[in-house]
This record gives sequence, structure tokens and C-alpha cells, in this order.
Amino acid sequence: MYAVPCLIYLVALCSTQVCHSAKFEGCDMVVDSSICIKNGETVLLPSARRQGRILHYKFDENVPADSSGSGNHGTGQISGHSGFGGVGTSAYFRKNFIYLPHTDDLKSNEFSVLFFVYLLSDEASIANSQKNLEYCPLVHKGIRTAAVSECTPEISVNPKDGRINVMLSVESNETIEVDSNNRLQFHQWYHIAVVKDKTTLTLYINGIADFIYPTKAYIRFNPFPLYIGSSPYRKNCDMPVLIDELSIYNKAVGRDEVQAEASAALGGIEASYIIIGCTNCGKQEAMNSCPHGYHLCNKFELYTGGYSVARRLSIPVNTIMASASAEPSSGVALCCANLQH
Repeated sequence: MYAVPCLIYLVALCSTQVCHSAKFEGCDMVVDSSICIKNGETVLLPSARRQGRILHYKFDENVPADSSGSGNHGTGQISGHSGFGGVGTSAYFRKNFIYLPHTDDLKSNEFSVLFFVYLLSDEASIANSQKNLEYCPLVHKGIRTAAVSECTPEISVNPKDGRINVMLSVESNETIEVDSNNRLQFHQWYHIAVVKDKTTLTLYINGIADFIYPTKAYIRFNPFPLYIGSSPYRKNCDMPVLIDELSIYNKAVGRDEVQAEASAALGGIEASYIIIGCTNCGKQEAMNSCPHGYHLCNKFELYTGGYSVARRLSIPVNTIMASASAEPSSGVALCCANLQH
């Protein structure tokens, strides 16, 4: 009989005092620690915080709420769609975007951007991709006009062939721009990670390093918003896309952490099992391109996982060399991990 009055008092207290301190404007009630239900049989607690993660959009809500614990909530409405792995929802974008106003949390000379992406297509988007030669942004912190280009970073994709482009503004008024070696297929989930450490800029696709670009340049920061899904500077882009589980870190995430998150995208094949050696080389160079702990994959290893990984990355299987196999004698080297005894 006392539950209702207590609830009314709690809501009244919140509306007059506590809620004014909330970082999220949509709060009806704010608590400092946890909520216990039925004497602690069920407990509602804040999400665990991961070191260095300053933004995490799950896209399971109708607005871009940050669950990293940093309070970097975005602006805009989420149009929900099927989530990665059939869990929760993803955000559907087509000629629209959400954004986060500039925050100093994003000013770091080391950073990591990780997310899942699913490229969609229909007759209208295919026709537009034939006319529009621009890369369409998935994530962009900055501004792009005829006079000004600021990207910290910009991660975009060619809607015609699925190739990824990464741009990063650095000191001396320069901009690093690197295209991926591999391409995304439509109607498939991919895990994308862009990692900037002190000496390199690395792109991972499904946990496999696509390029490692050497650079020691300092990032040129900008005061512009972070756009997700598209940006106001690419109005000609008509690329329907799903994005899920976007995380941004103010540190360089290690390869193991990237591959652990990306492992589900390869359908049971661990990302650490296969790496790409050389991409246009002969057999001897191919064997030499495999680092310590790896060897040029043989036919059995290719049939039991290598070819599947290659197809996801748009690598023609007839160009993949195999150890102890005469043909092809040149092409792409896939390196398989040595078995641990």
C-alpha cells in the first residue's frame, strides 16, 4: 500500500532536483548508482566501462545514446533495422545522418574507430552509383567543401565497388588519404576498424589488416561535429547502409582486441587464423611474405576457410596461390597460422 506514494515522491524529487544534472536531456529519473527490484533479485546497473572508450552507440534506442559512460550522446533520430547477428537493432541510413557536436574527448593523437556495417542496394542506389563518383562517408569528423577539407578522420566507401577510403588531416596542412586493397560486398555484414597509433594508420576488415600506412604526423584537430551514416557535405550520395555497435577510443586498440570483436563476422573462422601476404607476387615471394608463425596456406587450408575469407574480401579465388600446388604461380598470398602443439 506504500509503494505508490513512494514512487510518486521519487518522481517528484527527481523532477525538481536530481534530473537537472543529467547529461541526457530525455531523462525522467536519475539515480547515482543502481536500481534494485524485489529486494535485489534483479539489479539495474550502468554498463561496464572499457578503458579508453569515449563513445559507444549500440543503436538499440530511438536516439543515439552513448553507453560508454562518457555522456557523448548524439543528436538525431535512429531508424531501427536488423542488428548484427540478429541481436538488437542497427541504424538505417539513406541520405540522412546523426551527429555529435564537437567534444574535446575526440582530441587524441591516437584513436580507434570500430563498427559493423552492412551495405544495401536497390535499383535507385545502383543507378546513382554509376553517376556519382564520390566516396560516401560512414563516419566523418570535420567538414568537406570546395575550399576546406578537415577529416579527423573520415571513413567512406565507394558505393560502386565497395572499396573503403580513409582520410586523416595532419600537420602542415596535409591530408593522408588511403584506399583499401580489398572491397566490401553488398548484403553482408562486415566489421571495420581504423586504428591510429604513434607510427601507423591501420585499416582492418573483419579483423584482417587491409593496409598499414606509416605516419608519425600529428593530427590536425578541428572544431566540427562527428557525423555518422553520411554527412551534409555529400548530398549526392544515395547509399543505403546499416551501421551497428559503433565505438570510438582515445587510444590505439590492439590487434587482439580488434580481432576478438570481429570474430563473429567471419562465420566461425578466427581473424587471427589468416592474414594477407603479398597481393601481386610470385610463389617464392609469397612464401617469404608470411610473417613468423604463419605459412603459405595449402589447398586443404584454403578449402576449409581460406577461400571463404577471400570471397568476403572480394579476392578472386583463382588468383590465390597455394603451397605444394603449381598453379597459379603468381597472384595473392594467403598466410595460415601454424598449428600450436
